[in-house]
Amino acid sequence: MKDEQMKPTLNPLAGSHPKIVIENMNFFYGTVQALTMVNMQIPANRVTAFIGPSGCGKSTLLRCLNRLNDLVDETRIEGKILLEGHDIYDPGIDVTDLRTRVGMVFQKVNPFPKSIWQNVAFGPQLQNVRKRATLDEVVETSLKGAGLWEEVKDR
Repeated sequence: MKDEQMKPTLNPLAGSHPKIVIENMNFFYGTVQALTMVNMQIPANRVTAFIGPSGCGKSTLLRCLNRLNDLVDETRIEGKILLEGHDIYDPGIDVTDLRTRVGMVFQKVNPFPKSIWQNVAFGPQLQNVRKRATLDEVVETSLKGAGLWEEVKDR
């Protein structure tokens, strides 16, 4: 194989439009800068991998893409992240809708910093289930199915 064939693609978007565009993005945990001047384009319908050593910012960057870092105190983002041309940090963005469109699968369990009930009820609430009795039933059934109800029913 020629050396040219083994080089990574420098323009992964050739012939396609980016689904996500990150422009001059900096991210901070308090006064500590975790990401510096990130610029990239992520194409639609392709696999994109973030590869690097532990602690280099891969998970932080991924959490920026669906605003999970909003749930962490004293964080700040600068720059833009565009999803289909729309700034996901615009104040008018429905963050819940964003998270249904930009999903994440975590290597380890990563609940929201809320009660167990709120974490389990989150999915049904995304599907517009609003009645408390229905949500209570879904939460109880789910936790019983996982064998956790007796242990966590009061949390």
